[in-house]
Amino acid sequence: MLRYMMQYDWKRLIGLGLILLVSSGCNTMASSSVSVLKQGYVCSVNQPAGLQLVSDAVAKQADSTRIGVDTPQKDADTSLDPEQFWIVRVNMGQQPSGGYALRLISDQLEISSDTARVALEWLQPKPGSVQIQALTYPCLYLKIARGNYSRLEIVDQEGVVRHHLSLN
Repeated sequence: MLRYMMQYDWKRLIGLGLILLVSSGCNTMASSSVSVLKQGYVCSVNQPAGLQLVSDAVAKQADSTRIGVDTPQKDADTSLDPEQFWIVRVNMGQQPSGGYALRLISDQLEISSDTARVALEWLQPKPGSVQIQALTYPCLYLKIARGNYSRLEIVDQEGVVRHHLSLN
């Protein structure tokens, strides 16, 4: 019985050690994170689809001056150190009705060579669904951790590069 208990405790200790190792590894990945600061359906009128690097002031101004910008995400960190993070705006471009939106797929950057990738889902209304009939300009403001890369790519749910930006 004692031998069985020692084996059981040994396995528990190894399992606990692995959990601690994995959870401490998650903290080191925070440097390659992405989070949504703001999202909206009328971020800027007549803004073409694309990707822009913006300042913290522009992102804060968008919250009060743009029609249809949602409130910041509840878990989004509002302290933005420009030495550690970039703020980018991803514009979907003009859309014919409501129901179009962008959604962050993963909060981790995929980094290879000198390029970082952010995966977004391009949402469209389902055919036949009832939507507001007005022009919309959906966008996301993203907080992206700086790293050892000089190019940022936005990919859709199929892995197709939709937009790219040089960060130099």
